[in-house]
Amino acid sequence: MVMDDPLFSPDGKWMWSGKEWIPSPPGQSSQNLSMQDSVIGGDVVHNTTIHNDPTAVTEAVIAALQGMGMLGQVTEQAPPESSEVKLPQTLDLGTRVFVNWKNHGHFYAGRVVRSNSNGTYLIHYDDGDVEDDVEMHRIKPLDESSEEVRAYIEQDNDAEMELIEAFQVFDRNGSGTIPAREYLRILTEIGDDPIPVEDVLDEFIALGIELDSEIDYKALAKFMVAAESLDENDSIKPEVTINEAQIQDNVLTGFAYAHPKLGDGPITTTSVLSISYDERATARVETRNTIYIVGPTGWNVRPSDHPFNKPFNVGENVSIEWQGTWWNGVVLDVDQDKFLVSYDDYNSSWDEWVDASRLKSR
Repeated sequence: MVMDDPLFSPDGKWMWSGKEWIPSPPGQSSQNLSMQDSVIGGDVVHNTTIHNDPTAVTEAVIAALQGMGMLGQVTEQAPPESSEVKLPQTLDLGTRVFVNWKNHGHFYAGRVVRSNSNGTYLIHYDDGDVEDDVEMHRIKPLDESSEEVRAYIEQDNDAEMELIEAFQVFDRNGSGTIPAREYLRILTEIGDDPIPVEDVLDEFIALGIELDSEIDYKALAKFMVAAESLDENDSIKPEVTINEAQIQDNVLTGFAYAHPKLGDGPITTTSVLSISYDERATARVETRNTIYIVGPTGWNVRPSDHPFNKPFNVGENVSIEWQGTWWNGVVLDVDQDKFLVSYDDYNSSWDEWVDASRLKSR
């Protein structure tokens, strides 16, 4: 359904149909651009509009997210330090260091690969990012023998990779960028709390972000991790339902629903920290940032310790769940994943076939 007052993208090339972005009708887009859109139209030209520089576009998107209250301001927070490691006045090539990335306030681990004549350094970060002209005051020592330091680095890397792998679904040509139009769709259509299209467009217009411009999603992920690290509720992990689940090499994959950051879609998590099961064999899979809930039949491949993998034998005394209450009984027969049970003190008319989710040993 097309809205009574059509909503156009900042560049006027796309129109919101109510469900998706479609090309603007010929001769229509220019008639619907307001004076506010002169920022896009050429009266006041933003750097991202002319050059489509992914770095500038990404900085503008970060500002837009902050303007909508989705990202906080990052204040400098020092990484864990050790009294055993001190920085010399000049750094040798190969030195492992923490660096205040782009002076945003969050320190990421990296390595010195070049010393510049002006006293700055070229840094290669652990995630593959590169930053040149890094001043000495933005660099802190990194003690890899410290367990606290290793945990800090791992947490950053895991959180960042989880976001990057989610964004990569939309990077169809492997360029390392995604169109602003695609990210607008993520913000307004995906997840359990989508943002009104008009609100996002207002921010994009004010900052000169055209929908055909490209976002460096790796840089965006780094900033999101930095902002989240200061969140007071960061210790409370969200619970996310996942289906088609499988754990391989201690990594959970599957299809997530209503992820607070990533919405609905395929996901590859960070390392699994623990897994537990309730009486119905529903799993709680904990990673560094999230707890994933997998129902009894939500697995593509069940983990080796899954309750359904523990067979109940003929003649075994068991507890049987019936309408929310557990009753004593015995297994009479087994047919693959089904079990014929008889209830103690009840005649054979109550015998029934059940699956393992309704059984437990006693």
